[in-house]
Amino acid sequence: MPPCRADLLRLLLDHLEHAHFNRLLARSVNSALPPVSLASEITRFMRSRWGHAWDFHSYTGSMVAGFIQSMQQCTAGSEVRCLHGCNEHSLAVASLAGWQLFERAFVIAVTSGMLDEFRGTLSNLKRAAAPGLIVCADSPDSTWFAFQGTMDADNDSRQVIAARGLRHVFIRKVEEVGARLEEAFAMLAERSEPVFILATQGVLESRPARALQVKLPALAQPTPAPSPSATQSAALDEAMRLINTQPLHILWLCGQLSADQRARVQRIARRAGIALADSITQPGSIGPYQHSDPLPNYLGPLSLYGFSRRVYKFMHTDHEMNGADSQCVFFLKSKVDQAATPFSEGKLKRQLKVVQVNHNPRHISPFTDLALDLPLDTFLACVESRLDVDASVLREREAKLAAMQTVQETVPTDHIHTTPMTANYFFHRLGALVRELIEQEDYRYIGVYDVGRCGISAVRNVPRTGPGFSGWYGRALMGDALAALPYIAVTGAQNVLAFVGDGARALVPDIEARLAAGLARDPLGARKNVTLFYLTNGVLSLIQTYLDKRYAHNGAVQVAVPSLRGAPPHERIGSISLHRERLGDFDKDALHAALTEPGRLNMFDVLLAHNSEGDGLSLVSETTWNRQ
Repeated sequence: MPPCRADLLRLLLDHLEHAHFNRLLARSVNSALPPVSLASEITRFMRSRWGHAWDFHSYTGSMVAGFIQSMQQCTAGSEVRCLHGCNEHSLAVASLAGWQLFERAFVIAVTSGMLDEFRGTLSNLKRAAAPGLIVCADSPDSTWFAFQGTMDADNDSRQVIAARGLRHVFIRKVEEVGARLEEAFAMLAERSEPVFILATQGVLESRPARALQVKLPALAQPTPAPSPSATQSAALDEAMRLINTQPLHILWLCGQLSADQRARVQRIARRAGIALADSITQPGSIGPYQHSDPLPNYLGPLSLYGFSRRVYKFMHTDHEMNGADSQCVFFLKSKVDQAATPFSEGKLKRQLKVVQVNHNPRHISPFTDLALDLPLDTFLACVESRLDVDASVLREREAKLAAMQTVQETVPTDHIHTTPMTANYFFHRLGALVRELIEQEDYRYIGVYDVGRCGISAVRNVPRTGPGFSGWYGRALMGDALAALPYIAVTGAQNVLAFVGDGARALVPDIEARLAAGLARDPLGARKNVTLFYLTNGVLSLIQTYLDKRYAHNGAVQVAVPSLRGAPPHERIGSISLHRERLGDFDKDALHAALTEPGRLNMFDVLLAHNSEGDGLSLVSETTWNRQ
């Protein structure tokens, strides 16, 4: 028989076996299958609480493939999006970005054995109080050392979940689905954080003849905030005394704020002469602009790394911290954790007056002088209603703020043009360009900042127009911001600027194809601009800086990051144009055009030299000769 006829015969027999004699497949071919009960009930629950403001993220596997298909079926025609990622970890990162930037809840589905792939991002989701369900396939715990199973005589993934302070249900049998789902839904309704649903394959593929109609928890009715207790009222009185009458220079370090809270903070700061700062963990919680107008109260970030020169000058005189009798820092929605400031615990205790606003008494720090364990809205309402700053105190504060606005964030050595460029030089030039775009062309963007020296430099030097997403949040996991970029780019309506070092780039899967494909499908893709800066110097620069300050040798192999990449410089993908380029110099006109062209995705490899100076890398760096 000729080869072509043999192949046709093989195809015919394959078709007959596949489509007509396969009993499993015949059921779905002969009639449309209803969605599995787990998918229909989860969709019903999520819609009851978040409407369409949630996303379904999945990474497929044989045990969850039917569940994923059913979730797509249940959400078809709605604004709920079914999204995928480069790996399981990217699903958790996208969920974190969805909650922090867009207030979107989540459902995640992964196959068996993948529970550990979420890394420390699980802790970040819990810290952010991000609400969602994580559906993980697993084998019955009665199976003897199941393939990809996580529950056997040697291991128990449920203990891992509990160790992270999270809760779960395990659905072993089909008849348990209703009761266990009701339990999981009640857990999520009680507390905003991830809840795990572990389920066997039989449960994940169960399609009952009638809908289960699992009982949904009642929606919490809005109730007025309780009146402050006597202790809280006394603390509020003391806070108002500090703000209204004490000759103190006051700085508010802002955690994550809602739009209403941000507007309120800005109003209070203007009226009371209060300085404002954001941080590398919450970049853009407050920023240099209010409705396109400069906000003179904003001094830049205050953090373990990346603090601005204005914040440093505000808090120090001749490199000595100002005394607690002359200044005070309010930490809003903060734990006053180690990432919040560059100061040691001893210095926080002895030299800084700390006021902390955090509704959770467990998060009041041991350095706090005045604790306000209240919701931020309660605190801000009290301050705004009772604000009456002494005229002389206000004049002193405004004079200091005016003086701080004259402080330049760069020093002469930052302006030195070298080949390759220093991070200081590149980000000084880029910051000036972005500031010009904001003030002259009404440019708006979402910033994405990965963990590393250049993420710090970007937070410190490039002005923001709103909240951004930071890999420094929580566990400070290098690569998280890059992994979240495809989700952020297609979810927001604004432009995007992402800053990723070569160390972070080497840690996670290549996201470029997924990023480009997502933008090409995005209805708004042709109207926005997404730019990804890969900051490349061949080393883990922040670790090398640590070594530079402490040892007489470089990091050599332990900090080296090899890089060899090649791709077409320009491509057309659907409605967007993809531009790749290696930047060895700063061309203002070319970058201006690149950042403002609608429907354009830029991927720039920026060649930089390593250095250990400036950019708020440490308190010591601010005392060196070239920072004076």
